[in-house]
Amino acid sequence: MIRNSLLVFLLAFLYYASGTLSLSLLSGNSIINVGLFAAEGIALAFALYFGKKVLPGIFLGQFFLALGNEISFAVSLSIALINTAEAYLAVVLFKKFHLRVSLEKFRDIFGLVLLIFFVLQPLSALLSNTVLLMAHYISIEKFSLYLFSWWFGNVMGQLVFTPFLLLLFTNFQKIQWKEFFLCSGLFGAYVYILQIVFGIENSFLLLSLTLPVVALASAYKGLVYGTFFNVLVALIASYAVYLDIGAFTLNNHIDNVINYNLFILVHVSVILTIGMLVEEKKRYTKTLEETIAKEVKKSQEQQLFLYQQSRLAQMGEMISMIAHQWRQPLNNLALINQLTISKYTKGKLDDKAIEYFKSHSKKQIDLMSDTIDNFKNFFKQEDQVCAFSLKDAINEVLNITADIFKNEGIFIEFNAAQDYELFTNPNALNQVLLNILNNAKDALLQTTQNEKKIQITLEDTGTELLLAIQDNAGGIDEAIKDKIFDPYFSTKQEKNGTGLGLYMAKMVLQEQLHATIEVFNTHEGANFVIRLPKGKK
Repeated sequence: MIRNSLLVFLLAFLYYASGTLSLSLLSGNSIINVGLFAAEGIALAFALYFGKKVLPGIFLGQFFLALGNEISFAVSLSIALINTAEAYLAVVLFKKFHLRVSLEKFRDIFGLVLLIFFVLQPLSALLSNTVLLMAHYISIEKFSLYLFSWWFGNVMGQLVFTPFLLLLFTNFQKIQWKEFFLCSGLFGAYVYILQIVFGIENSFLLLSLTLPVVALASAYKGLVYGTFFNVLVALIASYAVYLDIGAFTLNNHIDNVINYNLFILVHVSVILTIGMLVEEKKRYTKTLEETIAKEVKKSQEQQLFLYQQSRLAQMGEMISMIAHQWRQPLNNLALINQLTISKYTKGKLDDKAIEYFKSHSKKQIDLMSDTIDNFKNFFKQEDQVCAFSLKDAINEVLNITADIFKNEGIFIEFNAAQDYELFTNPNALNQVLLNILNNAKDALLQTTQNEKKIQITLEDTGTELLLAIQDNAGGIDEAIKDKIFDPYFSTKQEKNGTGLGLYMAKMVLQEQLHATIEVFNTHEGANFVIRLPKGKK
């Protein structure tokens, strides 16, 4: 309640003080002036931003302004009520047409201008001047002149002051005040020197010296700067007219008024247009960046989801491999156990038999434990990069898959003229190789090829290392060859293929190893070629 009361009295004071100053600086009727009337701009900004609760402040300010300029109590009351109703209408229409006081878009500022030009001021000018005419403060002969003067002066006041104050209110927390005051002070001093000290008499020269600065400020620093610079231009121009110096005092009264208002109007039009276009571009760029960031985040989440799915599939493969490698040791343990029981039942369980059981069972258990350790190290999730031997990394993959491929009748040949050292994530490379080998195994098992084989070669091109994995399974259908690296694309639906293996292999190569992968068909089968950045020999 106290805050609302303070707002009302602050607005009443600002309206009265700025209205008195406007009428004093520019010649005209005691309450009608064809020049910029700042009080209306301040009143409209407060009404649009704070709402209907500040309307009494407009009423009080206008009432005492009219009363102080020798207007009767009844007429002052009528004009105050009209101006208050004008502000109320502005609040209602602003909300009805969903215009924002932050003037975020071009439609907001354009809507504000249309409202000022064609609704608020025509209504205010017509009703107020009718009251003055009926009270004999103006004559019927000058009614049209005063009607235009009221309309134009109020329009100018609202075009200059309302956008600035609305932007000031909505961006109050964001403004760098030291910089704002410094820039505004320098610009104000610059305009003051041009108009008051030098008293430039050519309005076009004056415009060419001030307009570019205001335009640049609006474009590079924002509309808050541009609109406030407009306020400074208007105030200093009004002061120059009051002092009777400069470009707006050389000709007859009508020409001076026209030149003065055009000078301010050009600034307002250019700044609002340029400023809003720049703001629209900034806002579009920001929206685009936010959209891109959102899509990137969405893509990263999808990548993580796919990676987790791929890891689950790999865990299934790992369990299958462990089970396969454990089968023989378990069979051996069963035989050792059966042999021990047999000797016990026959009464032949001597120290020699116990020692045999101890040594041979331990050997099988150690073999199974080593298998677990090998797979645990192979499948552990590490993102650490380090220097490692490329030949050793390939052999590690071949060692843990050797029994499976051997039992399936698949022969793997690995040829490398020399070893190379890579500085990257070895675990990531292992996962990729395992994926490609498993795909080659599945393809070979679907063929009637008697001699199933996979050939791995390593070649140095001078700028990169080519790691090729080639099978003799007959190749990939050309119709689907370009799709095999797509997510969820699988030729093994009947075997519950996830369609993620090759996709994740490609992603890991690109994102973690900075490598690429391609597939070609040879006369024997598919040839997957990985291009690795070359490390040290």
